[in-house]
Amino acid sequence: MHKLCERMKPSQFSKTQPPPMSSRTSTFSLPRRDFLKLAGAGAAAMALPGSTFAGLFENSTAPGFDTKALAGTHDLSSLPFWGPYSKKHFGISHIPDLQRGLCFDWSLFPLLTKGPNKLPGVMDPSGVHPWEAASDVEYYSLRLELIWKDQFYCDLSFSKSPDDSRLVRLELVNQTADPQEVTLNCLTQLVFPPIKELTAEPIRLCNVELPADAVWIHALDYDDLQFAKSRATDNLGTDGKWRGEERRHNSVGGSVVAENFGKDAGDTLVYRVNLKKDFADAVLTWRFHADKDTTVVFQMTGTVKQEITFTGNGKFKTMTVPVGKLTAGEHEFRFASLGGAPIALNGFAVTESAQTGELRFVEAPWHPIPEIETPANGLVLKYQDVSDYYGFALGMPLAGNRTLKWHDLDATLATEPGPNTKARIFGDAKRGRTGDPDSLFVHASTKPFTVAPNSRQVIYGLVAKGIQSEVHHKLDDFNASTPQQSEALYLSARQNAFRPVSTPAGKTDVLSQQLMAAVTLTNLVYPVYTQRKYIRHYSPGRSWDCLYTWDAGFIGLGLLELDVRQAMEILNTYLTAPGAQSAFIHHGSPVPVQLYQFHELWNRTQSRELLAYFYPRLQQYHRFLMGRLGSSTTRRRQDGLICTWDYFYNSGGWDDYAPQKYVHAKKLESTVTPVINSAQAIRCAKMLRLATAALGNTEDFAEYEGDISSLSAALQKYSWDEASGYFGYVTHDAQGAPAGILRTDDGVNFNMGLDGIYPLIAGICTPAQEDKILERLFSTKHLWMDIGITTVDQSAPYFIPDGYWNGSVWLAHQWFVWKTMLDLGRADLAAKIAQTGLKVWQQVTDDTYDCMEHFTPKPPIGAGWHQFSSLSSPALSWFAALYTPGRLTCGFDVWIEKCNFSNGNRRLSAKLKSTGEPGRPFSVLTCMDPDGHYQVPLERQSVEFSVLHESLLQIQLPRESAAGELQISPA
Repeated sequence: MHKLCERMKPSQFSKTQPPPMSSRTSTFSLPRRDFLKLAGAGAAAMALPGSTFAGLFENSTAPGFDTKALAGTHDLSSLPFWGPYSKKHFGISHIPDLQRGLCFDWSLFPLLTKGPNKLPGVMDPSGVHPWEAASDVEYYSLRLELIWKDQFYCDLSFSKSPDDSRLVRLELVNQTADPQEVTLNCLTQLVFPPIKELTAEPIRLCNVELPADAVWIHALDYDDLQFAKSRATDNLGTDGKWRGEERRHNSVGGSVVAENFGKDAGDTLVYRVNLKKDFADAVLTWRFHADKDTTVVFQMTGTVKQEITFTGNGKFKTMTVPVGKLTAGEHEFRFASLGGAPIALNGFAVTESAQTGELRFVEAPWHPIPEIETPANGLVLKYQDVSDYYGFALGMPLAGNRTLKWHDLDATLATEPGPNTKARIFGDAKRGRTGDPDSLFVHASTKPFTVAPNSRQVIYGLVAKGIQSEVHHKLDDFNASTPQQSEALYLSARQNAFRPVSTPAGKTDVLSQQLMAAVTLTNLVYPVYTQRKYIRHYSPGRSWDCLYTWDAGFIGLGLLELDVRQAMEILNTYLTAPGAQSAFIHHGSPVPVQLYQFHELWNRTQSRELLAYFYPRLQQYHRFLMGRLGSSTTRRRQDGLICTWDYFYNSGGWDDYAPQKYVHAKKLESTVTPVINSAQAIRCAKMLRLATAALGNTEDFAEYEGDISSLSAALQKYSWDEASGYFGYVTHDAQGAPAGILRTDDGVNFNMGLDGIYPLIAGICTPAQEDKILERLFSTKHLWMDIGITTVDQSAPYFIPDGYWNGSVWLAHQWFVWKTMLDLGRADLAAKIAQTGLKVWQQVTDDTYDCMEHFTPKPPIGAGWHQFSSLSSPALSWFAALYTPGRLTCGFDVWIEKCNFSNGNRRLSAKLKSTGEPGRPFSVLTCMDPDGHYQVPLERQSVEFSVLHESLLQIQLPRESAAGELQISPA
């Protein structure tokens, strides 16, 4: 059998690292204090497996990137089709066909025969913790806690095998004085694409069967769609959907043109259809859906001119339009509504009139129950909806298998039932999850077996796919192999796991960084629907299995510390080609983190290929937010301040932030503008100005200068509140003229919080304003807490200590403040933010193994979602900046033209271009090899610097018009 057993002494293993598997594997299982031998040159070398530190390590240069692979896709195309994509249970999934939205889920987990137990649900705290991951997820591991904490646990890993199967390894570790009896359980399921995001209900589809030579034109294959009344979303569809697109059950392709299309006279669709043959007597057969007894009339022009009438019956139906002779070639069909009622158009077929009876629309049901074969120690499954077979085998016999409905899982398998058992499968119903009554699982299990006291047991398995004979062959080969062969494959794959590289000063943070990296890399979901395709996507947490623009920007910043290519691909997910229907991919708070992410990506790589590819896409993004592209409504008021309420209720990601909540409660969206949108636009214009200068394109300078000057003047004139020391929300009268600052009934500035300090991040404050805001930021009476910067001033009457955003501490906005402190030459304050954030992160993560969403000043400090990446990713940025040798960190005002570490990170040559206030010094951080003393000249002139710890240099540099050459070398 494929299992290993070994007795151990009670004190043999660390509480925070898995026990050694054998003498060959002990280097991966050292106690945490010995996790990494921290030496300069060695540390730099250890960074390379599983991570990409482009342009930062010895003798490195900016890597080449194939941007052709990015164009035309929003998928994470470098990832494998095997991965941690499930939205239901921890395990491994396979995507048989990216564009069909189907996913095979396979979960393996031990259950105590004498509970309590929880199923390994991804939607709830279930005792499962992502533990290690390679950046390409060809290897990842999970820790399953059966008895908390570290008393009895299972380390479960998945490793790529040479035949593209996945080796499964379970290590059960019993550190108690009692024997523990368990069963191993497998749940397999073919998961069907959902009707919409944040739901588990599968979409019901319909297929079209065409007669010979007929043509089907999906309604979304239009050449143009125009609503008679322009909509704010015409050029920014939510989730990247096409203009007018709705997902709809029983439709061909899963989508229709709807969104109240046809209700207003003048709603128009244009199709250009290329026919490959002549039609003697053609008919257009529309498939549509309209409410019962509603009638909508369209004027058809172009190749054929006539009036056509759609009459609904509350279901999908067809309506034929005789058009006569059509010759081969391109034809324009234009449909303009005469108004009256909305209609959902699925598409139309072009057929000969004599063939209309052969045109059929047939329901295409999913088939959740597979045919099952039972080879030795495993199962082989064939689902009707995919061509591949799936199979798995374990290193011990199965006791049997059965089919279970989703609502029976907890009652059947878990021994800790409760009133919310459904939530264990599909998450919290309050977040919009709905159960799928047709969802079926194949469950297989072993007989109970015992893990002896103070011992460990290793069990191997294999999960495979392919044609029937291929799957059987792979399982037979596995059954014939030895545990030593499986262990060797596992060890080889595990070498690619991301491992934090740290100087001695950061060694206490290594475990918390490892866990944050694992969560970030494995918070993957599929399918996510955008731009009429299904994609793989990094989620903030699996409860949000959809697109989130500002969260994804922070995920990208975190990925930049783990793998440049993954950071590049998630950036590409949210950007669209110039002239695209949607200016960018949008969902949620319109905080343009993607522009900051690109600035960091450039400073890391100095890749001109990436610059040329991303710049026009980022410019389009910025232009929309500035209100001068397409349907954008962001800048309609007389003062020109930016307001994004038309696109989302949340201006800065802060859900219950006091003035934002008040604006919506009082329905003031049309008259009140926040600060952050304008301030962010200023900073983005400054970064784009640096980018276009690097491209040698001076034509765009005037555009960005205009953005900066006009928005800066408006914020200074209408938003600054001297009494409170914050910028305020600006109110407007019915004509859009500024009318004052939004205040409470007692006259207090409603914006005493992070929104009110954002002009500091934009870099537009006067010296007096800067002094006041810095005092607010770092005063314990105002925004500073022992755990970091809170969102709302503690002296404000609307401060709520236990609020979600109204009183807690989040890492995301602190990242902007941290970078700003470097621009201001305040490396001391930047260090305070980063060190405080890392201390809190390390404390909470080490205590719980959870990667939390936000933090509160009272225990339990960690709060929110338990496996969160996105807005907590600054923990990765801060650690790398402070403790990873070979890292140069700058603020937003700096454009790195060259960066090269050499001699084991004992030398740095960097060329920096800085903007901002002339004559004012700015700060940079550089983490060098800790074994040395350094001299820091700029253009051969000594500059001021200090040493925060044995390898982190805080350097003050003068702002100059030309780029300066920074040289660091051993003293």
